[in-house]
Amino acid sequence: MNANIVEKANRVIQNATEASIALIDEQGFPTVSTVSSIRTEGVFRAWFVTGLSESKTKRIQADPRAGVCYRDGEANVTLVGLASILTDAAIRHELWRDGFQQHFPAGRDDPNYCVIAFETKRASLWAEGESAAFFVADLLRVQSRCGLLCSGCSFREPCGCGGCVATNGHPFYGECTVARCCQEKGLMHCGECDWMPCEKLYAFSCTDPEHGDKPAGARLAILRAWKRENRR
Repeated sequence: MNANIVEKANRVIQNATEASIALIDEQGFPTVSTVSSIRTEGVFRAWFVTGLSESKTKRIQADPRAGVCYRDGEANVTLVGLASILTDAAIRHELWRDGFQQHFPAGRDDPNYCVIAFETKRASLWAEGESAAFFVADLLRVQSRCGLLCSGCSFREPCGCGGCVATNGHPFYGECTVARCCQEKGLMHCGECDWMPCEKLYAFSCTDPEHGDKPAGARLAILRAWKRENRR
């Protein structure tokens, strides 16, 4: 797993207008149905709309284990985690769309209207000829200052690289100016910096033709996730 493949997964999810959700039915079998993609936070979590009287709601209340699959062209992302039913007025109002009126005639305060919240535990994907599988907990482990996922770096083993965190900013090629800047500010990673992304980090991630991210900005997305998710 590397930052590039994670960002490819995020883009598959963002581009998909629908998702398939698998829930454990009353006979103990996984049952799949299609749901509209209302909101996502990439590979981490998603929200869908349903009714309190629907079979999906009853199945989640009986067994929260769930799987969600997104597809964009030939690329697909499968997420496995836990689902829950939310009836809080704030989230229902926030996610309300005009098109829901045909299903919930009383509007956003329709007593049958509710939200499925899904949180990922592990993910697997196929995108642009690459496949990967990982646990979200591993993805959220800070591995570098710049957002690079060192565990998936092709230079790690052949170059005997310990990574910038373990080597105090000195990976296999010498001192890293991005890591040095981060450390001088007393930060764990660049995502904690008020200037993220600075010009130097942006060039490192987005414009370097040889070593930059593909897709551009992949490690910036990792940094934002580290900042957001590790504060929850």
